[in-house]
Amino acid sequence: MQQILSILSLIPGYLIFLAIVLVILPTIVAILLRFCLYRHLKHLAVTARRLLGGVKQESTPKMITALEQRLADSNLNLDQLNTAAVIEGTYSQEKFYFLGLSLNCDFIDSLCRILPNLLLSFGLLGTFLGITFNLSSLSQTITQIDINNVRNLVEELNRPLQGMGVAFTTSLVAIACSSLLTVLNLFWNTQVAKVSLLSSIEDYIDNIFLPRIQPISSLESAISQFSQDFDGMVHKLGNTIEESMTKALSKIHHSAETFEHAANVIDNSQFPEKLASATNHLAIAQNQFSQSSLVLQKSTQSFEHNLVSMQKLTKKFLELNQKVNNIEQQYGTLVNLNQEKNIIEQSGLKEIQQELSKLIIQMNNQ
Repeated sequence: MQQILSILSLIPGYLIFLAIVLVILPTIVAILLRFCLYRHLKHLAVTARRLLGGVKQESTPKMITALEQRLADSNLNLDQLNTAAVIEGTYSQEKFYFLGLSLNCDFIDSLCRILPNLLLSFGLLGTFLGITFNLSSLSQTITQIDINNVRNLVEELNRPLQGMGVAFTTSLVAIACSSLLTVLNLFWNTQVAKVSLLSSIEDYIDNIFLPRIQPISSLESAISQFSQDFDGMVHKLGNTIEESMTKALSKIHHSAETFEHAANVIDNSQFPEKLASATNHLAIAQNQFSQSSLVLQKSTQSFEHNLVSMQKLTKKFLELNQKVNNIEQQYGTLVNLNQEKNIIEQSGLKEIQQELSKLIIQMNNQ
């Protein structure tokens, strides 16, 4: 105790005042602020967990009330809402009371985390200032003192050395206060309390409050969106089918008109009558051919002993057969020509008549 008093007696008054103002008082204030902030955050976190558990509270904290009011007034959909950003923005405006003063939580938290480093800086600054001043004083003492008087030299050197001890003492006080604040920051960890508070509030907002003010779930929203998309797709499909049916019916109507026009053309033409006439002529030719065959058979029986006559008759028969084949070919040509128009049909009929005339003449000649 006497050593402490002796050390304090060596410290100048202005240095004690600066140590108290710049080191000790900020340390005490930071400890109190840290404790109040930690208790405030823990109270908010406990309240949020109680709300999350469904426990009714007599008074809801202002932060949660402001957050609920902001979300209730928002017109955004659940899928478009960034809950974490809204909670962070509300927390950045959160304040607590200390000795009647309203202080921002984020500002005080940052101040309490920076203050230990600031105290170390003040301590080092005091140390280097004390060393600098004492070195200058020591230099003046050495130059002014008589070297032969040893006792006087020791007394004069003792004072600057004690001043250096005072400088290191102030640095030691700053380091001690900084260490104390660092340890208390670990015990009253406001960062952990903040994370716990924000996670509890986010859980409460997402799972309890928002479903209560917006009862439509994401699944129902998806079903509603799908219903709208399906109605639009059905409408487009109906329009497409209607357009396709209209085009198909127009094509069918056009084909029917074309077919009707062709039928009218066929009805107005003389093609059926000419075809019937050609058929009659062909029947006559067949009858004549049958008669010619009978005549040939009789001629063969009559002239079987006359080889020369039989050869001639055979030649005539072959010629007649060739003519019949020609008639058949002409008949096929007539059928093909019937598909064409009146000019081809008339030429075919003339050829048939000419051939029949020749055949009749030959038969008469026989």
